[in-house]
Amino acid sequence: MNWRYAMKRIFALLPLMVSLAVHAGETPELDASGQTSAPVVETAPPDLDSLLKPQSKATTKVTDIRNQLLTDMGNTVGFRGGMAARARELVDGLNARSPSLDAMFKFAPMIAKNGTLPPVIVEARDVAAFSQDQVRTANRVYKIEREERFVSVPPTWRDYLYVGLPLNASVELPDFEARPQDSDEAEIWEVAVRKGWDDGYKQADAILEANFNRLTRDYLGMHLYSSLLQNDMISSTSVAESQQTVTGDGKQMMLGDKLRRVTGRATFETDPKKWRPTVKTQLRQAGDGATK
Repeated sequence: MNWRYAMKRIFALLPLMVSLAVHAGETPELDASGQTSAPVVETAPPDLDSLLKPQSKATTKVTDIRNQLLTDMGNTVGFRGGMAARARELVDGLNARSPSLDAMFKFAPMIAKNGTLPPVIVEARDVAAFSQDQVRTANRVYKIEREERFVSVPPTWRDYLYVGLPLNASVELPDFEARPQDSDEAEIWEVAVRKGWDDGYKQADAILEANFNRLTRDYLGMHLYSSLLQNDMISSTSVAESQQTVTGDGKQMMLGDKLRRVTGRATFETDPKKWRPTVKTQLRQAGDGATK
C-alpha cells in the first residue's frame, strides 16, 4: 500500500517537476542596479492555421476578388479608350493625306466592263521547299489570293484602312459598384487603366498596319493580274447575262429583269506555248540567270 501511495504522489507531482526542470537552467541576471532582469519569454511554435494563412505584408484592404474586378474593368476601359484615341489620331492623319492616297490607290480603272473587280494575284520569288528526300525550288510562284467579284461601286483606300478602327470615341464606364471606392482601389484602377490604354494604343497601330498591308497587296495584286492577262498567262473572267422583259408572281412584278453571273473564273495558263513571246523571252532569261 505504501508503494502505491508513493507512486500516486509522484504522478501528482510530475507536472510540477517538469515545470521546475524546464526553468532550472534559467539563471536570473542582475543589471547595474542589482535588480533582476525580466525573464526571457519563449516564442510559441506556429499552429497549422498560421501556416495555411500567413499574414500578408500588404497594407491595402482590398480583397483579391475586388482587386481582380477592378483590374479587369480598368484594363477594359483603358484599352477601349486608348484604342479609340489612337484611332482618331490615325483617321485624322489619313484624312489630311487623302489627296495623295486618292491618287495612289485608284481602283475604278481596274473594274472590267462586265462589272467585276479583278482577282488579286500574289507573287513569290526564289521559293524553296524542303523535305527529307527532296528539295523543290521555283524562280516565281503565282497564286490567286482573292477571286474576282461583282462590285456596285469601286472600293477606295478608306474601305481598307478604316476597317477595325473604332471611330466612335465614347467609352462607357462600368457600373458604380465596379468603380473604385477608396484610395486603395483608386490606385489599382489607375494602374489597370494606364496599362489598358497603352495596349489599346498599340492595338490601333497594329490594325492600321495590317489594313495597309492588305490594301497594298490587293492593289498590286490586281495590277499583276492585268499584266498576266496581257501576256496570256491567265484567263479573263467570263460573265453570262440574261434578260427577261417581265418576271415575278402575283405579289411582285419586275420589268426588264437582268441577271449577270460569273460562269468562268480566272485560271492560270500552265502551257508556256500559249504565252506571248515577250513573256517567254523574259522567263527564259530569268531561268538562264538562275542556272548560271
